[in-house]
Amino acid sequence: GWDGCLYLRPLDILSEVVPTTRLAHGMRVFQVEGVRGFQLATSRPRALGFPASRLFIHCDRFPEEFSIIVTLRVLSVPAKRNEYVFTLMAEESSSVLVGLRYVTLGSRPPCTKQEKAQFWFNASRRGLYLCNGSTWISMLEAKQRLDYVEEYQNLETNSETMGVEVFTIPKVGLFAATANRYTLPGSAIYKWIDGKFVPYQNIPTYQAQSWKYFTIGKKIFLAVANFEQNERGQEFSVIYKWSRRKEKFITYQRITTHSARDWEAFVIEGETFLAVVNHREGNNHNIDSVIYRWNPRTGLFETNQTIPTSGAYDWEFFTIGPYSFLAVANTFNGTSTKIYSHIYIWLSGSFQLFQSILTFGAADWEVFHIGDRVFLAVANSHSYDSRMPAPSNFYAINSSIYELNITAQMFVKFQDLLTYSALDWEFFSVGDDSFLVVANSFDGFTFSINSIIYRWQGYEGFVAAHHLPTVGCRDWEAFHTAEGSYLLYSSAKEPLSKVLKLKTT
Repeated sequence: GWDGCLYLRPLDILSEVVPTTRLAHGMRVFQVEGVRGFQLATSRPRALGFPASRLFIHCDRFPEEFSIIVTLRVLSVPAKRNEYVFTLMAEESSSVLVGLRYVTLGSRPPCTKQEKAQFWFNASRRGLYLCNGSTWISMLEAKQRLDYVEEYQNLETNSETMGVEVFTIPKVGLFAATANRYTLPGSAIYKWIDGKFVPYQNIPTYQAQSWKYFTIGKKIFLAVANFEQNERGQEFSVIYKWSRRKEKFITYQRITTHSARDWEAFVIEGETFLAVVNHREGNNHNIDSVIYRWNPRTGLFETNQTIPTSGAYDWEFFTIGPYSFLAVANTFNGTSTKIYSHIYIWLSGSFQLFQSILTFGAADWEVFHIGDRVFLAVANSHSYDSRMPAPSNFYAINSSIYELNITAQMFVKFQDLLTYSALDWEFFSVGDDSFLVVANSFDGFTFSINSIIYRWQGYEGFVAAHHLPTVGCRDWEAFHTAEGSYLLYSSAKEPLSKVLKLKTT
């Protein structure tokens, strides 16, 4: 009957192997740090077996679902080991029905029909895998943790780099676009080939500040923010479109801008928008920045809304539930960097003021989520006011992290972090851990200064974890490939950017 199969209790399988009177041949007791265990010899594996009928006294069927907990301690690991810790075998047969395999280093064991339903414990990755007959399926794998950061590639650039954008073109590959200072040979696009960025395409730009990659349906675009006029005294930024036939970016639309610093692309209710930050017009920093809307009929971006900004550096778009927001980093109003930056909310077809936050030469906003919490970090670059006595150091000032308070319906300060002319924040994750890296650019004396990776510590907030030597650091980009996780930083003071690899354990 089935009655004896319905109420199976937890069992100590090891106790079935170990005789009550004396140890079996090939076994010995040992103790490590107060924990007793058995050492098992592999020379006589079958000597430690027993019939399953001893466990299922009133049941003739093996359970369809079961759990096996193994506590294993390896005192010394040989270069390669590939052996079974536990197996369930057919009666009077050598075929393995279910097996827990222990493998260290070396190549992974084969997974074919012969190994189907067998487990493999990968000691180096601390993961448990199940063979489905063709591939190993992860059942339990330790989350990666950031151990240290190593320099991976020195990326020689055409000139100093104001910003960098990493993006993937489907079925083509991973790319990085650098916004370079000089017009010729211009700004560069690099392609990731054999684990390195290699030059792919040069585009003439005019003191380019940043790139923005975005798509509209199957169309692929890359917009550059030009800071200076061209040779004919015209000032415009350019949207380039990816040509599948030529496999490169070609000019698509020119838009008049004024010392443009940044582009932001976003979608609201199915419509695509592109927002430009206009930094100044001549010596006037208090000018309009513009939001453009994609017109699918003409295939062009058209002016949708203007927003007054002050020497602005950055737009940051984000959504919270059904609501869309756009934050601007206002930097300088002509007399002071101690000014309000603004967060706008999309209501009734346009952006309207949601909240104002006092900032100090704000250069960047970075929004990020940790669990169900929403944060907004501002990079404050310097504290200057022509009407006030000069501080001891314009550049050593706090940058701040704000958290959305749902009840108050506003962002409230969560944490201050001392930064040195901070120009960028980049949020990234490794396994279950969250990080923020800051672009420290200048401490008042030198551009050779450490930028810092902060680790999220929950109640403690963000805590400095890694100090990275940088020179005039302007922008950070985090990206991932099949080989691992990386950070790319651009230098605004030398024609050399660097790729750093995140080493995990």
